[in-house]
Amino acid sequence: MMLLPTCLPRFATRRRPERESFGGELADIGVALGQPFMPHQRLIADVGCEIDPVTGLPAYREVITTVPRQTGKTTLYLTWEINRCVSPRWAHPQRVVFTAQSGKDARDKWLDELFPLIRRARKLRPLVQRIYEGMGNEYILFKNGSRIRLLSSSTSTGHSKTLHQATMDEIWHDADFRREQGLRPAMITVEDAQLLMCSTAGTDLSVVLERKMEAGRRAALEDSGSGIAYFEYSAPDGWDPEDEAGYFSFMPALCPDPPCRCGAGKWRHTVTLDAIRSERRSMEPAEFARAYGNIPDRSRAAAHGVSMPGWGSCADAASRVVSRIAVGFSVAPDRSWSAVAVAGARADGLGHGEVVQRRPGTGWLVEYLTGLYERQDPFVLVMNPAGAAAAFEKELIALRWSAKPGPGQRLLQLTGMREYAAACGELVKDIADQQFRHLGQEPLDAAVGAVRTRPLSDSWAWSWKLSAADISSLEALTLAWHGFKTHGLVSAHDPVVF
Repeated sequence: MMLLPTCLPRFATRRRPERESFGGELADIGVALGQPFMPHQRLIADVGCEIDPVTGLPAYREVITTVPRQTGKTTLYLTWEINRCVSPRWAHPQRVVFTAQSGKDARDKWLDELFPLIRRARKLRPLVQRIYEGMGNEYILFKNGSRIRLLSSSTSTGHSKTLHQATMDEIWHDADFRREQGLRPAMITVEDAQLLMCSTAGTDLSVVLERKMEAGRRAALEDSGSGIAYFEYSAPDGWDPEDEAGYFSFMPALCPDPPCRCGAGKWRHTVTLDAIRSERRSMEPAEFARAYGNIPDRSRAAAHGVSMPGWGSCADAASRVVSRIAVGFSVAPDRSWSAVAVAGARADGLGHGEVVQRRPGTGWLVEYLTGLYERQDPFVLVMNPAGAAAAFEKELIALRWSAKPGPGQRLLQLTGMREYAAACGELVKDIADQQFRHLGQEPLDAAVGAVRTRPLSDSWAWSWKLSAADISSLEALTLAWHGFKTHGLVSAHDPVVF
């Protein structure tokens, strides 16, 4: 018998053999689909399907898997969805949804790959009432009333529906949390619900995947045995793509000796070294490393002069400011969005920043800033006079904000472009140095994922023109933090509450 190369996950939640697991039920469905599990699929199923002996519920409400391309992650999650619909362990009928980066992507995957698998499965066909393929109404209805439905990734996804299980495929495409936010409310009252997430590595825009990887790695290391189950197969630091022998240590679907006989007829690897070589020759190095090394592609961020990989680890939902605050506000060039942020110091001396308001348009902005002035007594308001916010300068001065503060006034700071560039670099540096905390707010996460920069003399600044979405939240935070660092004095008093 051939000795297989060792392929172990870089991070993984460990199997607790003393616990019952229904992972074997998933494996049986894989066989029925003609897709018997490879060892890594069986590991993920066995751990992710563990039952908490105290509650009798799935031990892990959230299961996150990140692996190289063509590793069988979607097929694995399909068996999970089918199990939910047909296994007698669940109270039927069950509602299951599958989402991809777009409705079209979900439809293409199911019509081209997954529906045919189910139709060919002789043991499963008798359990299926009907497969619906109508545009926008794609779902599988089982004879017991359970169903698997395809949904779009819009904000309304899942709302008003009770869901027992949901899959989010290829979350590296998600620059914000709208897909997850559309699903979670529909699962909140279901005690045994599971949210399944799977993806190959992403880019500098992959805000959701970066946050999930950080949470997953932390959960695997903490070894709590509940909450999040996490599995990551990825190339080691310093990986050389020319080192083909190293591929077998992190590509779990790669066969060392095709045609594959590794599973002694019970299962087989699905990828060959010749296929990977062909991909390496035809792809850009960064994209090959992303797709097959499962290494995030930071090349686009580097090309624009900035990356904030430490952003996710600076999130702290319990963070509070205890100093006087600085305020920053930003208006999109087309006035479609406006945002207000505050910044200050925490009790431990670290910086704190948060968006306190973001709304469409600008009609609300001056009134809100006036109310903030009266309620919170900020010492400085910062704006970018080169942007759309400049139109509000006269109104704000009339409301006792002044560039030359006197009694009863507060400083209105106008940042020139060189100072603005310094403010942008300042925020990035403090995040990298872990000297700053934010609340993990969705508008900020989305802006960080979408932001691009433009060169400015020997420096750089945020670019509205090049950014992929509204960045008013990030610009407001940047200005507030700069205002605090320039003018702030830490004072110990009760935390400010917004």
